[in-house]
Amino acid sequence: MNPRKATAVVALLLIHQLAFADASYQSTTQITGGSLVETMQKVSFLSHSIKDMLAPISTTTMVHGNQKAVVSKDSTEITDLDRECIIRIDNVKKTYTVITFAEMRQAFMNMPKQMDKMQAQMKQAQANQPQQPSDIKTTFDVKVNNTGITKVVNGLEAQEQVITMTMKVTMTTPPPPPQGQPADPNAPNSMDYTVTTDTWVAPDPPEIKEIADFDIRFGQKLMQGVDMKEFAEQMKQMQAAGNAATAQLLGGQPGAGDAMAQMAKEMAKLKGTRVLEVTSMGGLAPAGTATASESTTPPPSGQSVAGDVATNTATQTASGEASTVSGKTGIFTNALTSSVLGGFHHKKAAPTPSPAPAAPPPTTANGTPAMQTVVLMSTTTQKSNFSQSSVPLSAFQIPPGFRKVPSPMANMGQ
Repeated sequence: MNPRKATAVVALLLIHQLAFADASYQSTTQITGGSLVETMQKVSFLSHSIKDMLAPISTTTMVHGNQKAVVSKDSTEITDLDRECIIRIDNVKKTYTVITFAEMRQAFMNMPKQMDKMQAQMKQAQANQPQQPSDIKTTFDVKVNNTGITKVVNGLEAQEQVITMTMKVTMTTPPPPPQGQPADPNAPNSMDYTVTTDTWVAPDPPEIKEIADFDIRFGQKLMQGVDMKEFAEQMKQMQAAGNAATAQLLGGQPGAGDAMAQMAKEMAKLKGTRVLEVTSMGGLAPAGTATASESTTPPPSGQSVAGDVATNTATQTASGEASTVSGKTGIFTNALTSSVLGGFHHKKAAPTPSPAPAAPPPTTANGTPAMQTVVLMSTTTQKSNFSQSSVPLSAFQIPPGFRKVPSPMANMGQ
């Protein structure tokens, strides 16, 4: 090659590399508390599983030129724009898979067929679920609150946004009193189950912008030759299926899918980097009554529905604890919502010796029970350790001795 041309090529390559700075950050998610968690910690045979469930899950995202790696304890995903492939490394099984962008594009073309299968499976799962009693009605509501409060979170100036989804469960007929007791006119006939996400959003730091730029270039390369109109329609179908799946976790209640879609829409409006998110799931209970954090024995029916729900959820979660750790939040949610909807319908327990008289629960001025918030489970996610230091090249290499296996996603394209 002409020396002058060779020099020009080298210069272009250097400029190409310098144009993209190295960048990295860490993301950590952890179940951080709640009365449900406290109840489960008291179940002796669940001690090992609870330890795994409560352990933080951390990932480190790194970009170097045309390569991106997302590294966790058990796996690594490498996206290589030059080789046009995605490598997934399983550190537990010591295996790895490779799928090319071309194979992914073919999988997109076959996605409608996969969506049909998914819808059929969801309908079957829905049919196998216990039906909600006809005297229980549910409604959903989503609210957004820009508090205007700012503070420094993980080195970044962030502003607070609170998004709340409320599921109100109402019993249209009076709840049955405990066996042998007269009906209580003040017994609660409704309860609120809430999912609150307290989010702290900061302007994107340079590291996030660098990684976002990589994702844009990845999307452009990946979607070359794809009919974007058709792809957009497929994405709508996937979103609908995802909302339906979430609604299934919420007991298949009418309106649950729309509520989750609205919540996702509101979350998408948050512009910037979510450096801290605290999500709490819980509800209201009569003030002064026992909750799961105070006792593993359910309070009398009609006294604290939320207390019943917490304990019943812990029992159901325990019976299903064989689920993988990756689905740990799902098993909590499935058991929780099943208990929420069954909270008003208790089997009549066998008579037990009467306990010593307890102080009456607090009431409001008009005689109705005073209410308190019970947090059944809370989860914290945060981004930190933003850095533009050089990324180690070993992060983009397959460890020696690892065995290549077929990619499940590549099979979707066949």
